[in-house]
Parts: sequence; C-alpha cells; structure tokens
Amino acid sequence: MKKITITILLITTLSTTFFIGCDSLNQYPISEKSSATFFSDEDQFNQAIAGCYYILRQYKLRDHIYFRLTESRSDNTFQLQDYDDGQTSRFEETSALPLLNDMWAASYNAINRCNTVLENLEKVDFEMNRDQIEGEARLIRAMVYFDLVRIYAGVPIIDKTLTLSESYTVERSTMQEVYNFIKEDLTKASDLLPSSTISGRFNKYVAIAYMGKVLVFESGYPLKNNKWNEAKDWLKRVIDSNQFEFFPNFEDIFLYANESGKQSVASFTCLSGVGNQGNPFPSRNAPRDIAKSGELGIIFGGNAACLHISEDLVNSFESNDFRLPISIQQVWKHTNGNLIDNEPYCRKYQDGPVSTAHDWDIDYIDYRFDEVLLLYAECLNELGFVADGESFNIVNNFRLRAGLAPKTSAEIQSQDDFRLWIENERRWEFIGENIRWFDLVRTDRALDVMNAFLTPYNYGGNVTKDRYFYPIPLRATNENPNLLIDPGFK
Repeated sequence: MKKITITILLITTLSTTFFIGCDSLNQYPISEKSSATFFSDEDQFNQAIAGCYYILRQYKLRDHIYFRLTESRSDNTFQLQDYDDGQTSRFEETSALPLLNDMWAASYNAINRCNTVLENLEKVDFEMNRDQIEGEARLIRAMVYFDLVRIYAGVPIIDKTLTLSESYTVERSTMQEVYNFIKEDLTKASDLLPSSTISGRFNKYVAIAYMGKVLVFESGYPLKNNKWNEAKDWLKRVIDSNQFEFFPNFEDIFLYANESGKQSVASFTCLSGVGNQGNPFPSRNAPRDIAKSGELGIIFGGNAACLHISEDLVNSFESNDFRLPISIQQVWKHTNGNLIDNEPYCRKYQDGPVSTAHDWDIDYIDYRFDEVLLLYAECLNELGFVADGESFNIVNNFRLRAGLAPKTSAEIQSQDDFRLWIENERRWEFIGENIRWFDLVRTDRALDVMNAFLTPYNYGGNVTKDRYFYPIPLRATNENPNLLIDPGFK
C-alpha cells in the first residue's frame, strides 16, 4: 500500500494559514497570537512539522529550484536556452537571477517554520512525542543549512523567529560557523529521533548519514578541515545498522515497486493526482517535443526547459556500462515521428502511475545508501591508501553491478588515482541526483573540469573560483545591505 502519512499531513498544512509565506529573509514571523492558538495539541505539532517537510520537498523536488542550481551547473548537462538554468549552466548568472532568490526565500521559509516548531515545543505542558518533533525540526533545519552553505557559502544563522526590524539587521556567518551549527543540530537529531521509520518521515539514520556527508564536505574545499575519521565513523554507523541494502540491480533502485525501500536513506513521498504532490522528475527532464506514447516516448510529453545530457558525459562511460542506458535515454521519438539521437536526457524514475505531466506516483530519493558506501570508501582512502583494500572492494561492487571489470592496484596505484576513480564512479552513478557540481567544488576540481567542459561552447573563461558559490540574491541585499559583507570561510 502507498505510504501516505506525510502526504496527508502536507495537504492539511497547506490549508493552515498561520504560516506566512516568505519571499525573502525579511518576512514577518508567525505572530505570537496565531502560533499560541495553533500549537495546542500533538496533531497540530505534526501538521507544523509537515509544513517543514513541505518546503524542503518543494525546493528540492517540486519547484526544480535545487536541480537548476546544481545539476545544470555541472558538466553532466548543458542548457543553451535562456532559462534560469541556462544562465547557471553557462556561468552567466548575476545576483538578480530570480532562481537565486527562489532558493533563498524557500530555505529561510523552511528555517522559520522549524524555528517556530522548536520555540513552541518549549512551551508544551501536555504529553506528546516531543523528541520526534524536535528531532525532525532540527534535522530539516540542518539539511536546509547544508544546502545553503554549499550554494552561497557563509549565510545568516537564524535560530529563532525574528521581528521585521530584526530581520533587517542580520549578518552572514562564516562557513565554519554554519557547519558548526549544522553539526550541532544533526547531533541532537540523531539522539532524539527513533531508529524505526514512521511512514514518510525521517528517522535517526537520516541524521547520522547526513552528519557523515557534512563532515566529508567540511574536509574538502574551502575549509579543508581534516574530518575524515569522524566522517568514516558516522557513515559506518549507517552501514552497520543493517537497515539499508546495496541493490544488486542498478535499475531496481528507481522502480515504483521499490520506492522508499532499503536502497534509500531518505526519500520524499510523492503521490499522483493529489494537489501536485507527485514526482515531476521524469516529465521535467524529457524533451519538449518527445512523443506522448510508445517505447521511445513518454506519457504527457516533456518540458521546454529540459536539461539535455552533455556529450561529454555520454562519452565518458566505459563500454557496456549498464548505468548508461538506465540513466540516459539516448534515442527518443519526436512528435513528428522522427528519431532523435543527438539530444539525450535523464530517464530515471520513469515508472509508476502518472495522472498528469510532472505528477508521477513514485517517491524521490534524496539520499541513497549507495552514496553512504561511496563516501565511506572515500574516507578510507583519505585516511591512507591501501592497495586492493576495503575501499577497492566497495567501489568495485559498483563496477560489478554496472557490468564492468573490477579495478586493481595495477591500475589504481596511488591515493590520487583513487580520488579520480571514485570521482568518476560517482559521476556515472548519480546522474540527475544533484551531486556532481558539489563534488567538483569540494575537491577543488571545478575550475579545471568546468573550464575544459565549457571551452568548446565558448564559455570556458566564465568559470572562476569566485563562482564556486552563488551570490546572495539582489532582492535580499537590497533589503538588508549587511548581507553584502562576506565574512570569509573561517
């Protein structure tokens, strides 16, 4: 049976008017009167936490905001058309780009909702499962800040609801301060949340897995803190939990029959035909002129802003890699009946019921167990290269699943060789999953890789280290000039 618990809560929350929508950081907070009258029982706290999930899910999936800032930024895709992600793809964006404000506004809306929940929990004088609610609020807040710090670098840390006048004076924190805040929230969330999964909601292993990932990123550019051993330990807790599974068949990861299964550490519940709660990914990534039926078409068609997979990515695959045809549709049928073979697109999640375009009934994976394994292997290598050791075995399992021969120390002879190997395997594994761009930044390879990638398009000179992070949106800095002050990394 379809997991619908959180979906129902989301719909309920949409009709709850005490949450004020945020267009920028400087929005009126929830009034004391409305919040006081709302948080009167556990059901209302559950509705409130569903509102936190809702915004996270909206910017990471439904509104395509996150995808357009990450996947389009990488060498996996290229967009010549002048949509928002065309500008990010070509490294031509400015602080006036609406997409940047969309991300900023959604993020601080989510943070405001989490802060409101946490503040009202302190006033509770009745019996309720407060650990679950507090853990979820802290986890979601940490996830949002992890996205913000990787997109904008140092951002304001807001840990309480603000008055309008207070919001005009906030300042950016350093990246290090933001990472410290994230880790504090994740540590508390991992202690508070249960091990077992409540349908559609995050458990403690989501917090533990995210802590491992956060520590890996803190170890990379630009902070370059040596947190590899700590990251390894947190990731190992997820692996040793026996709650998750490395699927032997790559295609099974994205099938409707396996949605939110043991291949997923964290997923967003999607339900077709219920208030735009479906997964938009398959339609959003299909070409506008694709046929609406048949083996080489897609029901309800595609999208004008489709991000086409780059020739560079297709050509990078080794021969007979199973991941290529499962992840990328290289030939598709045009509405005029012709076959198109020079505009490939990402075809993941094309399974399950669908009622309208952009509304597929298949849950979207935010964090795969496969990434936990590859991050763990990366930690092992950073702690000391061991020829044909455990890290080799982990990565070779991915190659064997892809139908490829395993690599040995005869080919991978050093720590640097392993770094490049795992970078490539992650690229082939996680196409369309918002991972590649962040990988290039944290390894400080974005400058070289993206300049080489964009040079044939005549945009190579656009890539500088200043563009590793996006500018704070113009709308936000106009309202609060303090946000123009860059506090630096440390």
